[in-house]
Amino acid sequence: MAKILPLIVLVLAGYSAAVPYFEGGDSHVNHWLFWELWLPRTLVAIGAGAALGLSGAIFQSLTKNPLGSPDIIGINAGASVGAIAVSLIWVNSLPIAAGAMMGALIVLLLILLTLRITGTFGMQMIVAGIAINAFALALVQFALTGVRQEDAYQISIWLSGSLAQLTWQVVIAIGSAIPIFGLALWALKRSLIVMRLGDHTAQVLGVCVSKVTLMSLIFATLLATFAVVSAGPITFLALVAPHITYKLFKQPLLLLPTAMVGSILLLSADLLARALPKGSSLPVGVVTSALGGIYLLVLLLKAWKR
Repeated sequence: MAKILPLIVLVLAGYSAAVPYFEGGDSHVNHWLFWELWLPRTLVAIGAGAALGLSGAIFQSLTKNPLGSPDIIGINAGASVGAIAVSLIWVNSLPIAAGAMMGALIVLLLILLTLRITGTFGMQMIVAGIAINAFALALVQFALTGVRQEDAYQISIWLSGSLAQLTWQVVIAIGSAIPIFGLALWALKRSLIVMRLGDHTAQVLGVCVSKVTLMSLIFATLLATFAVVSAGPITFLALVAPHITYKLFKQPLLLLPTAMVGSILLLSADLLARALPKGSSLPVGVVTSALGGIYLLVLLLKAWKR
């Protein structure tokens, strides 16, 4: 299966990028569509899916909870608040990416402060993240009520998770983030696997648990933030990708396969969104939410039957 995954990514990416040629032949218009619209969209889908998959795997490993993911814990919502605040309040003063990073890091800081007070790490992080997520979403809704209808419409599409109207600058941004933070997480992989045995065992084996935890959280948060900046707060993908990877390989914390599964999921959701009849296409985040909800429902039904 490990040899098939890269082939699936290449096939999906090639088909997704070549859609305009299939639809109308090789013309100047289709040439422009390919290089300026479809190819950036496909590459961002691959990058954002990989970033969300990696981020979800790290959060689930650290929390030792299958519900640990940046969208449920509140990282995506914090990045959304930061991006909206910069675009509406500090117009032309700060880049949107900087605002999203500040929002995500503030949420992470709040979660870490909560954990410092409780002294535990696991379900408490999930609960604290859900509470912060709800507060951040309330701020987003409040911001939407104070802008013009046209601006609120554009922001709502972005908040749904959209791969439309992407540029090569976005491709470069997400393409630069994945190697940097992905390699950083790869360097911490051995320590993260040892920490799955328990903090005390990890400390006996020479792992600095607090340092590895903090660095992993920061790198995973930055990966999720770059994905949010690139394609909006796409939900459920970071939650589902590690689950599917574990079912395929039966091994925890496989970073490269998880990144590939995340890319495949987002590419597939984008192709499904494009396949809808013209005039009824949905933002890709709506598709991932629907498919992720169905997947979780199936898991719950299987668990209930057992």
